[in-house]
Amino acid sequence: MTAEAVARRRGGLVGVLVAEAISQVGTKMTFVALPWLVLVETGSPTMMGLVAAAEMVPYVAAGVLGAPWIDRLGAWRVTVDADLLSAVALMGIVLGYRDLGFGALLVLVAIAGGLRGLSDRARAVLLRPMIELAGAETARVTGFYDGIGRLTTLIGAPVGGLLIAWTDPLTVMGVDAATFAASGLIVAALVRMPEPAAVAEPAGARESYLESLRGGFTYLKYDRLILGVLVMLFVSNLATQAHQVVFVPLWVSERLGTPAGLGVVFGSFALGAVLGNIAFTAMAKRLPRYWTLTAGYLVGGAPRMLVLAFTDSLPVVVTVLFLSGVGLAAVNPIIGAVLYQRVPVAYQARVFGLAAGSLVGGWLAKDVGLTAGLMACGLILLAATLGPVFGYRTWRQLDDTESVFEVPVLGPSLAVTLAYTGGAWWIKANQGRVRLGAPRQLDAGIALGALEALAPAEAYLVAERIVAGQREEARTEADRLRTLIMDATVRLNQVEEAIAGLQDQ
Repeated sequence: MTAEAVARRRGGLVGVLVAEAISQVGTKMTFVALPWLVLVETGSPTMMGLVAAAEMVPYVAAGVLGAPWIDRLGAWRVTVDADLLSAVALMGIVLGYRDLGFGALLVLVAIAGGLRGLSDRARAVLLRPMIELAGAETARVTGFYDGIGRLTTLIGAPVGGLLIAWTDPLTVMGVDAATFAASGLIVAALVRMPEPAAVAEPAGARESYLESLRGGFTYLKYDRLILGVLVMLFVSNLATQAHQVVFVPLWVSERLGTPAGLGVVFGSFALGAVLGNIAFTAMAKRLPRYWTLTAGYLVGGAPRMLVLAFTDSLPVVVTVLFLSGVGLAAVNPIIGAVLYQRVPVAYQARVFGLAAGSLVGGWLAKDVGLTAGLMACGLILLAATLGPVFGYRTWRQLDDTESVFEVPVLGPSLAVTLAYTGGAWWIKANQGRVRLGAPRQLDAGIALGALEALAPAEAYLVAERIVAGQREEARTEADRLRTLIMDATVRLNQVEEAIAGLQDQ
């Protein structure tokens, strides 16, 4: 392969990573600017939490409910269109903020959040085909991808805090609009999707929107590890969102009184995360996933909440958040690698998809106070991060590095096949090319039980659909026979009445 061909194959991956970096820098700046703007203008933690929730609820809803549209329209198109429209929505806030009422501001913020959710989800889906096209290692690239988020926080949060101090929050949001436009144009120019077969849906009739959405949720029922990961992420992200969007700005406002403090606090966490990410990326192959994720969550979760509740010292807070960043650096790459490994391509946009945290944080800060609210969220986060400890048997599957869709070899060349053909389930065994006995027919219940025990979720879903189809066919046939019997009964009654009439004559 020529150097030009290699560069072309890697260009898409580079384009996705660069677009992610540029977009995230602007987003992290707005992440600091928007809550500070609302807090300064209104002085209300509840208002601040409400604005943050107005952005995050559509963000998450778009990532989950918009997943079937990403499947249909394509991740490339959704990424480009959503980024460019996000730039327009943010400029609408910048240009019209002084004339907008609070309700109109919430609407524009919600639109921007929904578009950003679509863009981020679609860009994450773009990553896998670009990794495969470039021939790169998934664990390292997902680690690098997560490192981009950490590094942009290190850059964006301090720069955002300084720009707010030097100019105003609206200027910072204008810069974010420009970064979204640049991100969309970079993906449009550099990223070229492989042949549709590489990322297409499974063969068959196109699913409706609701069927496609239901498929993502149904998949989770058959993979306990992925379900556990997403449940823990929901709880931890709820607490984290409240911490970052409400508690940290409020703590900085009450204790430090300057927006530059936001950059220092967020920057210390990001610096630890960047350094931890570099170390993890270098040692990713040698570290056990389970113990690394468990330790990372325990070190990086609750402590960063509780330190704000128990101290007013900026150096102490900076130190604890730095260590929390180091601890959490390995969490997202591990989760990302496991999702790419275990979730089939056809379900990735639907499954990769926590929003109430900012609203809960605003309510807690207003009604129970900053310290009590921080303690409550810290304890919630601690409970969530203990999930891998108490669910040891399920979570140990994190260390299984092979795809769950690869059939393990039983012995040197022994293969056992479970197949559905001719309207029945069959099992057969081969030693190399030699068949070990004749195929045996299995009861459908036994076959489905075997599939569920082996836990190949995608295969079990297909099997379930086959059985559901058989039931539907049987139901249709029963209805048809019932109709024929009713028609025959009516005709028989008519014949009997005619015979009775003849006898009367």
